[in-house]
Amino acid sequence: MIRPVLATSLAVMLSGMAASPSSAQPAKAPLAFAPGTRYDAAIPTLQQVLGHEPGARITPPDGVITYLKALAQAAPTRTRFIEYGRTWEGRPLVVLAIASADRIAQLDSVQAGLKKLADPRGLAAGEEERLVGSLPVGVWLMHAVHGNEISSVDAALLEAYHLLAAQGDAQVDAILRETLVLIDPLENPDGRARFVASNTQAMGPDPDPEPFSAEHNEPWPGGRSNHYLFDMNRDWFAQSQAETRGRTKFYLQWFPQVVVDLHEMGGDSSYYFAPPADPLNPYITPQQVGWFNTIGKANAAKFDERGFAYFNREVYDSFYPGYGESWPIFHGSIGMTYEMASARGLVWRRTDDDLLTYRDGVLRHFTSAITTLATSAANRRQILKDFVDYRRSAIAEGDKGRTRAWLIPVGADPARAHRFAQLLRDQGFDVQQATEAIAMGTRTLAAGTYVVPAAQPAGRLLVNLLDPAIAQPEAFVKEQDRLRKKRLPDQMYDVTGWHLPSAYDVEVVAFDRPVATLRTRPAAAPAAMTVPVAKVGYLMPWGLGTASLVVAAQKAGVRVRFADQGFTLAGRAYPAGTAIVRTSENGEDLAAVLGRLAAEHHAEVVPVDSAFTEGGISLGSNRVVALKAPRVLLAWDTPTSSQSAGWARYVLERRFGQRVSAVRVNAFGMADLTRFDVVVLPSGNYQQGLNGPALQRLKDWVSAGGTLITIAEASRWATRDGVNLLDTTTELRDGRPEGGATGGTGGPGGNRPSSGQGSTSGDSSKPLDLEKATLPKDEPPFATSGALVKANLDREHWLAAGTDGDIHGMVEGSRIFTPITLDKGRNVATWAAGDDAVAAGLVWPEAKAQLANKAAVIAQPRGRGHVIAFAEDPNFRAFTEGTELLFINAVLLGPAH
Repeated sequence: MIRPVLATSLAVMLSGMAASPSSAQPAKAPLAFAPGTRYDAAIPTLQQVLGHEPGARITPPDGVITYLKALAQAAPTRTRFIEYGRTWEGRPLVVLAIASADRIAQLDSVQAGLKKLADPRGLAAGEEERLVGSLPVGVWLMHAVHGNEISSVDAALLEAYHLLAAQGDAQVDAILRETLVLIDPLENPDGRARFVASNTQAMGPDPDPEPFSAEHNEPWPGGRSNHYLFDMNRDWFAQSQAETRGRTKFYLQWFPQVVVDLHEMGGDSSYYFAPPADPLNPYITPQQVGWFNTIGKANAAKFDERGFAYFNREVYDSFYPGYGESWPIFHGSIGMTYEMASARGLVWRRTDDDLLTYRDGVLRHFTSAITTLATSAANRRQILKDFVDYRRSAIAEGDKGRTRAWLIPVGADPARAHRFAQLLRDQGFDVQQATEAIAMGTRTLAAGTYVVPAAQPAGRLLVNLLDPAIAQPEAFVKEQDRLRKKRLPDQMYDVTGWHLPSAYDVEVVAFDRPVATLRTRPAAAPAAMTVPVAKVGYLMPWGLGTASLVVAAQKAGVRVRFADQGFTLAGRAYPAGTAIVRTSENGEDLAAVLGRLAAEHHAEVVPVDSAFTEGGISLGSNRVVALKAPRVLLAWDTPTSSQSAGWARYVLERRFGQRVSAVRVNAFGMADLTRFDVVVLPSGNYQQGLNGPALQRLKDWVSAGGTLITIAEASRWATRDGVNLLDTTTELRDGRPEGGATGGTGGPGGNRPSSGQGSTSGDSSKPLDLEKATLPKDEPPFATSGALVKANLDREHWLAAGTDGDIHGMVEGSRIFTPITLDKGRNVATWAAGDDAVAAGLVWPEAKAQLANKAAVIAQPRGRGHVIAFAEDPNFRAFTEGTELLFINAVLLGPAH
């Protein structure tokens, strides 16, 4: 067992003590968590259950569950233990609900009342006033979505103990009477388990405060992310992870009015709480901003009283709607992020030589959480009223807006439209389907089109996800422009564009008439399909559904072929990329297998009784290739970007069901590459990991027929001298090749003098152009902070199968690839030029001009194999399904070509 840093008894810790500085030195007595509070001995302490005091040890995930269950058992009339999900590794995700005994006894009625209040459309006359008058305000305290942001978890345990054990405390009594406290103690158990293991293994007899000591220096991938290495604080609208899906489902079951997400930041910081930094999302209301200030001022007063440093309105914004605090905001909650300086262990030496302890973090998070609960309790009625007003006003805005509904045609890829509609349903939106055709001017949308009304209680979230014009304030953008021109750090915290229809490559049509004019029914999953026995076989136009069906079919032993060019059969035109399954090559149960898989993957399966085509290629042509179930190796561990590696693995394994062997890069020298058809290199610089004999083996494997897929920084690495896997280069800001090569493409900036100094044309009488004279010599292109940019596709290449000729990719960073020359390979996708090039987000004019017509996806043959290079990550946060299709195409179709 780890020796506790602080051996003071819990009773002394929780009693009043003389104040010490916020970064207490070990020689000084620690500050009390709740000065002067008396506690009920019948409620078990953390020491009694787990053997350590709050802040003395980093409680592991199983200990968190054990202690909360002990509290629930000791106070059954004031608690309810709720399991709302499981992690990928099978750990429980739980909430401990705490309130007065009267509230808990009526908890099911309270839950039903909160759900009623969340939809004003169903409230009877006078019912709103009754609910606002009687219901508690729901406060959801979420802790440690990042597994190595550790102190909030033990703060959660202390919060629960304090609320259940405090005696004669008027503040606690008010909290229990006026609020429903929902304590989510640990959002990311898998990541915390990883952190605790590495920290424990590295510790000596005493904690080491040195920041770069082994106990603070986590091995790849660190504990921040979950099992699939996702940053789950960015996943709330993407809904890709099991943990996120569980939490959003929980939110929609309880509709808490106040949501707090407790985090950690760098050890040299202090403490952050709302109000947030600029830019604010335009759909945050003045009432919500008012509550940010009210709760922020209450926290400030308590922190001032206790001598704790803090800041707000800096760094952490509420612009992106996929955070744990922002997604609830657009449902009407008061969503806030709290951040504590992290000891990343039990003690951390700051740069000023003060020592920050784990207990310091527990104390401050406990203080802000209890203060937030008390402030919510004191304002119960008004918070509830503002919540229902938010949701009512969202409905009114949808009723009066120019767009009354969004229509999603099923289109050529039913699976894509179905997944998109289901994504919206999972976030609490009403999604209908038209029961008859919809006339739209010169166009008619077929029956079955999905209908998403704008007038919904969470309509502002809907607009955030479906409207590409969610823009940062002009003044903020202007300031960022000024900063970048001076080469100063900007204040961009996350991506600036996320338009889901573009990311999914789904058509969404704005409908400007009242929804009541449409005949609809609730959207439902497609019914099971009966596929008739076909004499010749089955045709499946390629798309996301067909790709996942093919993986499943191959696992079931079905042989599948792929048409490289289009054809016409029985009067229907089939595009290049149609999958063909021949009856003669498969078992007698083929029709039943395909029927089951078609329903599961929402793919179209067309039986054919004749192979005679009226146009295009024949089904027996050499341009129809056999697909094999690919054996895929995914590079893992250092030097890969953990997120890129995790995104790729999730998309392959969970999105498409494709088996993967994750192989650590340092084991490439031992791996038998001949056992694999595809090697995927996630983003990363492989200069040290893949060189010498290991690099040569990889090249030989490609030349012998392997498909190598490189992503983002791995594609940059593939262009480097000494690697030479990809015969192009990335560019500098002026268009010259990066990496010291001479010459260039004559990019939009032209070539500057090599000195980097501005020319005075030899005339000393003219003033020096200071801006030009101070420009660095070899700068990368201006960076893009995450925007969806259109890419045009070469539809004659098999990689583009299932597309309509363009997609949108997430551009993040400053990589720009010069197009490959036609004697070396194909530019399967190039970034678009023109006014419609940027679908959503901020791209600086210089970057937009330089990106235009540059390579987004390159396919280069090498011997009998090929290298497929993505300029950006096609699997970004697992919500860019348009580019995910290109990625799975590379995996499934590469070995056949």
